[in-house]
Amino acid sequence: MPSELKRVSAKFHINLYDQLLKISENNGENLSETIRKLIVKGLNERVYENNTDLIAQVIRQQLEIVMKPHIERLAALSSKSGHMSATAAYLNVQALMDLVSKEQRKDVRVMYETARKKAAGYMKIKAEDWKNDIGVE
Repeated sequence: MPSELKRVSAKFHINLYDQLLKISENNGENLSETIRKLIVKGLNERVYENNTDLIAQVIRQQLEIVMKPHIERLAALSSKSGHMSATAAYLNVQALMDLVSKEQRKDVRVMYETARKKAAGYMKIKAEDWKNDIGVE
């Protein structure tokens, strides 16, 4: 039965040869098996290193496929929240205009700018700090 293996002759420095012998003894293999396994392992690592960009691209594509529906859903929810916030703001102004007599009314633009600045400050606060400020545990 002909062997599928081809014979190759190689020379090693004595230190490398001693290391290979120790590895083969520790693994309970003959020297040829150890050298073959180490060469295969090295070649596999080289293939992996050469294809890292391809692997990263495939991973990115798969993540995009998985994440895209969730990102689009969150974007739609954010858009709806923005519309509802704007509607609520205009309804509040309209209610103030309808309920407060003309003599007691203040300039709506000043109230809006003050509220907007307070809201911007609120958005900059971390959630933990905000909870501490209002006493939520």
